[in-house]
Amino acid sequence: MTLNAIDSKLSYLVNSTKFSAFMLLCLFGYALLKSASRVNGDVFQSFFVFGTLLALYVERKHIFKDKMLISLFLALILQILSWINATIQIPQLAQATPDFGTLANMFFFIFIAYWLKGQSKSVYLLWVMMIIGFILSFYIHSNNFTQDLLNGSHGQRIDFNVNNAQHPALWSGIAFILLSYFSIKHSYLAFTTNKKKKHLLIVSGLTALNLFFVFILFSTQTRQVFLGLIIASIIGTISYVLIQKNKPSLKLILPLILVSLIALFSVSNIPSLEKRTVNEENTYEAVLSGDINKVPYNSSGIRIHIWYEALGWIKERPILGSDQDVRDDVIYLSTRIPKHVRNTINHLHNSFVEVTLSYGILGLAIILFMFYWLLHSTAKLAPLGTFNEARLIALLFLVYWFVVNNFESYLFSTTGLLVHNIMFGSIYTFYLTEQLKNNKNETAI
Repeated sequence: MTLNAIDSKLSYLVNSTKFSAFMLLCLFGYALLKSASRVNGDVFQSFFVFGTLLALYVERKHIFKDKMLISLFLALILQILSWINATIQIPQLAQATPDFGTLANMFFFIFIAYWLKGQSKSVYLLWVMMIIGFILSFYIHSNNFTQDLLNGSHGQRIDFNVNNAQHPALWSGIAFILLSYFSIKHSYLAFTTNKKKKHLLIVSGLTALNLFFVFILFSTQTRQVFLGLIIASIIGTISYVLIQKNKPSLKLILPLILVSLIALFSVSNIPSLEKRTVNEENTYEAVLSGDINKVPYNSSGIRIHIWYEALGWIKERPILGSDQDVRDDVIYLSTRIPKHVRNTINHLHNSFVEVTLSYGILGLAIILFMFYWLLHSTAKLAPLGTFNEARLIALLFLVYWFVVNNFESYLFSTTGLLVHNIMFGSIYTFYLTEQLKNNKNETAI
């Protein structure tokens, strides 16, 4: 069989309706089970990756022009350079071989974007699977799901055994953004279309589900998630109005600002969060004084000490970093940080500090470009002056995602990568699909 014949058969397979449907099924299985049942989730992911490799081969003349995919290749090269840099400068701490997965995992969303094919219905269904997967994970990982809910209702901090409380809170924040947006959207449609009952029924279901995640948000008592939601709801929506210059959309997005203000008032009156914040006032005073040695080792103080420790390593290798595994050594080898902290903390509680430590300024530049290009990709999805849903959701998510990753290394955790790749892929699919179509048309001409 000739190479042209093989190409033809692979092209027919990859572009067939049945194969695309199977890839979507694998993607939905990944979103639903990746955290809830890792073994089964990995089966779906493996099929999905294999199918995507076939698609990359078939689309090789067109897709490799994509800037996100180029960024992935640059990330792979950077990981090799960072490893070489570590073997030269800190050979006693360097890994035996370079790790290609750490940065590359953050670009898995490109594959997701490809198979969603720019179809809104597929994107919505993927979000549904992701949110159901959150609840399923809570239920499966918890030793006693009902008891955890009861404990949460009595003011105890809960986590359902999903890493720690920061991770269920992260998921609940994502769910809150999506469910709040679509509740407001369908409320708007209920009074502007002739399908009032249908949209009100949808609003009822979305609100009920959202109340569950609001309960989880309060029960996990994670301050950075509340902060991220408030900033996203205010800055994200205001930025959308300024960028999109869309006056009619104000009727739809102004309620998001109202929701955030209500949330701000509610958060300020949560006794457990208020107590944690008041107890750490001396931390903020010590930071403002500029004396790092006066900062106590409480929740916020530990983060500050770890970031300060990482800063010294970053200054020594600012361009290429010190490779990924060194984050453990930053803490363990510290002569300043107390032993009980060194024995319990093994990451830097900040994705951007961790990227810069591991891969230098070049690594940080790649990640920030990823954020920028995702937002840029939504620019032409709707004509100026008309409502651009993808851009609004991108702004809400990106602001939230940027804030929370400044207080926790979500980009380096499986729970964080799950939402990162699903949300990035869901937003980027519209641009990628259009670009592939344009590239094929240019080739045909």
